[in-house]
Amino acid sequence: MKTSAFPIVLLSLLTFASKASTQEPCRYLKSRSGLAGYETGGPYKLEHFQLTKGRTELRAFLWKHWHDHIKGVAEARVGTVDAGNITALYVVQPDSRGDWGIDVELGRPLQPPPCSAFHVDSLVRYPIRKPDEDYPSQTLGPYLPDGKLPQTRLADSEAKDPKYYKLILVKNGKAIGDTI
Repeated sequence: MKTSAFPIVLLSLLTFASKASTQEPCRYLKSRSGLAGYETGGPYKLEHFQLTKGRTELRAFLWKHWHDHIKGVAEARVGTVDAGNITALYVVQPDSRGDWGIDVELGRPLQPPPCSAFHVDSLVRYPIRKPDEDYPSQTLGPYLPDGKLPQTRLADSEAKDPKYYKLILVKNGKAIGDTI
């Protein structure tokens, strides 16, 4: 396991998750029976402070499925020092009104709560200028105080390799958590 900033990200996600849907938390981590017919991706292994194949594949999967309105479920795994091996499950699907979004579930066996869930209604792509440089900015940032979205972003219609952008999870026009 690697030392990481992931626990800080989890704390911000947990704050938001406390306001999550009233549905059973982490129902998809417990059973994927309701996801028949969904395209699947992963499990993707995410490393901290590195731009890995798993991270770029997860970005590509989430962007394609959300942007093109394709039902999909992606699993990512990351090792942490204090929370053990965390599983993140992303379910891309329309809500009861037909609006497309992503249900996110985080499973943490070593740190309470063992599971939390939240919903995001959109994604924003933030450009990476020098993806091959070896420094933490490839997995951290941009810093988004108070959920304010960055002015610099890629247009939804712009075709771009996932090596050259990060995904920002958005709920009600505000960034939540960290970038993917």
